[in-house]
Order: sequence, then C-alpha cells, then structure tokens
Amino acid sequence: MKFLASLTLGAALLALACGLLKAQDLKLTPEEQKNQQIAFIEFHDMLQYGHLELAEQYLAPGYIQHNPNVPQGRDGFVQYMSRLRKPEPIQADWKTKPSLVITSGDLVLLMFDRSASDPADPTRTYTYNGFDMVRVDGGRIQEHWDAAKKNPPASPKP
Repeated sequence: MKFLASLTLGAALLALACGLLKAQDLKLTPEEQKNQQIAFIEFHDMLQYGHLELAEQYLAPGYIQHNPNVPQGRDGFVQYMSRLRKPEPIQADWKTKPSLVITSGDLVLLMFDRSASDPADPTRTYTYNGFDMVRVDGGRIQEHWDAAKKNPPASPKP
C-alpha cells in the first residue's frame, strides 16, 4: 500500500513537472482533505506561529522524524522547536506560503521557496526549493521527511 501511495505521488509530481497536470486538477478525497489540513496545522500554526501546544492533538506520541537534527517523538519535536519558535498570534496568512502542495492518500508534500546567499558571491541571493512531507494516520502526523543534513556543532564562544 505504501509503495502504491509513493508511486501515485511520484506520478503526480512527474505530471506536474511536465506541465501535464495542474495542482488544482488533483481532486482530493475527504480523507485527503483532512490529512492536508492537519499538515497545514503543523506547518502554519505550529512552525510558523509557534503554537507547539497543538502537537499534543496533531502529532502522534511516537512521531518519526527523518530530519537528523530533530529528536524522535512528539516530545522531542516540541522540545527542539520550542528553542526556535515563540508563540505569537496566529494569522490567516502564511509567513512563507507553500509554492506547491500535493496530497496523495496519507502523504502530504509541501514545497517552499527559500533564499540563501550565493556562495560564489555573498552580496547576491538565489532562490531554491525546500520540501517537507508528512504521513498522516488516525488524525495525527506519524512521520516527517525533509532534505535536511546534519548541522555542524556550534562553535565555542570566545
């Protein structure tokens, strides 16, 4: 079943990339709509606006994290993210709106446009794409993937 969902998601990504299919043409089932909304709560309410208290309701206790910098489990996620985000009033607008959302079964993929300093010329920036994907089951996010690599250790303060 997971293979079929992955294959479906891959085919949808390929069709979108080739311009054969528009994102709005993908009709979501009621379950997919619910899964997408739960993913939006994690990325919009929890991560962009800092409301990590919502993790109790929307992340499974055994949340599997594939980002090597974030600890496993819901409690590990909350502990790590609470150092990075402080709660602020939730607004309707995204701080960084996903440039693409694809939902297929229990998987929700969000792509975000990012910018960084150009390594060849630090006075310039360039735009690249980052992604996050979650697996939702039973009304809770069970698993998360992104393209993160291990962060280097913090340098000692002089």
